[in-house]
Amino acid sequence: MPPFWSPFAVAALVAVTAWGVGGYEPWASLFLELGALLLGGWLFASVLFRTSREDRQRFLAVRRSQKKGTTEVEILEPSSSISTSVPYRDPFYWMGYPFRRNGIGFLLVLATLWVALSLVPLPAAALALLSPNALAVWSEAEALLGRELAFAPWSVTPYLTFQDLLLWIAFVLVFVVAHHTVASRRGVRRLSVCLVLLGVASGAYGLVQWLTVLGGGGASEGFQASGSFGNRNHYAFFQEMLLLVGLGWLSMRWHEGPRRAADRAEAQEAKARASLVGLGVALIGLSLLFSLSRSGIAFAAAGGAFFLFLTRRARGTFLAVAGGLLAAALWIGIGPVVSRFEVIPDELSGEAGRTTVWRDSLGALGDFWLTGSGASSFQYVYPMYRSFGGRRFYSWAHNDYLQVGIELGLPGLALVAALLFSIVRRARTVRRDLLESGSSLAQLHAGYCAAALAVAFHSFTDFGLHLPANAALFGVILAAVTGMAPSASARKPPGEKRALLRRTPPAV
Repeated sequence: MPPFWSPFAVAALVAVTAWGVGGYEPWASLFLELGALLLGGWLFASVLFRTSREDRQRFLAVRRSQKKGTTEVEILEPSSSISTSVPYRDPFYWMGYPFRRNGIGFLLVLATLWVALSLVPLPAAALALLSPNALAVWSEAEALLGRELAFAPWSVTPYLTFQDLLLWIAFVLVFVVAHHTVASRRGVRRLSVCLVLLGVASGAYGLVQWLTVLGGGGASEGFQASGSFGNRNHYAFFQEMLLLVGLGWLSMRWHEGPRRAADRAEAQEAKARASLVGLGVALIGLSLLFSLSRSGIAFAAAGGAFFLFLTRRARGTFLAVAGGLLAAALWIGIGPVVSRFEVIPDELSGEAGRTTVWRDSLGALGDFWLTGSGASSFQYVYPMYRSFGGRRFYSWAHNDYLQVGIELGLPGLALVAALLFSIVRRARTVRRDLLESGSSLAQLHAGYCAAALAVAFHSFTDFGLHLPANAALFGVILAAVTGMAPSASARKPPGEKRALLRRTPPAV
């Protein structure tokens, strides 16, 4: 199993990356890449050193027997229990070494290969067949340099695409390490505590920042927080995820404390400790409100509604936190928040609004539908399709799905859709196992699911996942959504689960 410091290492990696302007600082991106590489290497090495030679030979024999379909596998690996030397349920084996199956590994590899393929130099004839518009861009650049085009990749910004590829690999490694970390109950609880504390610290920094700025100006100018991100929308994206994870943690603590208490006094003490957690979660929510990010507030509310749908038992907990946030907002003054929402129609439908950008981007999507223009190339491709003048410049499409379609083509967009489908299917399986085992982790899992859903919808109107810190945190959340599991003592064989579900109570 992962060592005790694994959850702290994953959370620290996200926290330090967020401190560097959300990962925009070069040192922060480098720290994320090197840190993810070290954690991934540690995971690989730990599996290699933990697996004895005898176990490896037995695993290889089991694998061969499974492929042949013989009954020898029942002797090599009894079906009554999982081998104590295998720390994960339903592992996959690489050369006899057991690793935890995550359900989306094949799609992650395909996405990585597709981005890497856009960097391969192609002959001009092949590039003309695959992406005529990329060939036109490269030919124009070569003509300005006075050279003749011979080979070129279909990415029109290969350097930026290569940087994105390195970050993507770092995100995948963070996901894999976190997925192994949440395999144990202790690991996922420690990781969740670290994430909630990170949200409280980030929220406190935002509140102090707001109070400091407010002292030097009017409420309408100073009433906003951006934390270490420098941009309130990116900060709200980060706090939005941590708020919903905090709701899941609070709900779990609130309901499992009295259940484990020996008497009424101990139950009241457990609820008091959970109330302290509630104050921390409320602090995260207040920092989100103070950011004045309309999309962050709206999609956090949508995630909260989904959390309520998954955990009807947590209705009182959720309403208490929501009521506290509303009371604090009314006491401070909710006018700036309301005024921010009042200008949404003008900003969306204006001449240079987001709907205009989305409509103009459809032309780029049609021209680069097969290969895409290359990761991080939108800011250079979009000006060729912009229908409005002026000095306003869009570096991002403010719609991650549309931007993926332009930069990675329809095959890349199809990979994203397949990933989303696989994650949802895996999350439903995990949630069913947690509910059937009666594990209190089901409440915590609901918080992670709500955070993932909020990000999925938020990405339709913003580009928060292009921040390395936000993407790394989202990778951790997806790891919990797809990898959380009940404790070994609570697990039952599939046949026994079905028998328990079919069993009816005896007649009285």
